Amino acid sequence: MMLMKKAALVLTLAIPILLAATLSSFSFARPAYAHTATKAGDINMEVGWGTEPPLLGQMNTITVEVTKISDGKPVANAFANAKVTVTKGGDSKDLEVLPGEAAGLYVAQIIPTQLGQMTVKITGTISGQQVNNQVNIEDVEDTKTLNFPASSGDPNQSIPQDFVNQIRTTLSDVSGQVDAAKTSAQNATDAAQKAAQDIGTIKSEADRAYLVGMAGIGVGVAGIAIAARALSRKA
Repeated sequence: MMLMKKAALVLTLAIPILLAATLSSFSFARPAYAHTATKAGDINMEVGWGTEPPLLGQMNTITVEVTKISDGKPVANAFANAKVTVTKGGDSKDLEVLPGEAAGLYVAQIIPTQLGQMTVKITGTISGQQVNNQVNIEDVEDTKTLNFPASSGDPNQSIPQDFVNQIRTTLSDVSGQVDAAKTSAQNATDAAQKAAQDIGTIKSEADRAYLVGMAGIGVGVAGIAIAARALSRKA
């Protein structure tokens, strides 16, 4: 009877402890990401996006968690002699890989600029093991899949309609000012041409008056000369 009481007491004390441990394991469990595992010899690599889903034009990271298969321990300084390259179509880019917050975790910043799937290539030597692996990571999605609330106007319009209208109004005002300036410049050109023509006319009239005056003076001088000669003969 005493043994049964002791067993019941032990169970009473043990159950809350087991429940607390179970809840604790769920609370601190790592979030499940859509990462892809790839292996090379004794090296295991978990590759994926740091933030999921990856969104077009948004800062993100590509993460690589490197551990040894034999003992599950993280690999330190894994990318001292290895590199990570991301490819899409015919384009490729070598990423700058930096140590993450956890042991064996490595991150490389990237801003995806095209929708769809990318491929990550890991080449070189990690912990003495030759590595030449590649994996496809989760597709890059459009930001509108997470937009809220829905924007007004065209659902495919990424620029606010009010801003577009302001730009149109500004361009219209600038166009009007340019047209006005062209008209003013043309008027000034026409006035200058007319002034030049008027100056030419005045000069021509002045030259004509000068010639007439000179002709009159010549006639007067000739008359004086004739009169003087006639007086000299009478004397």
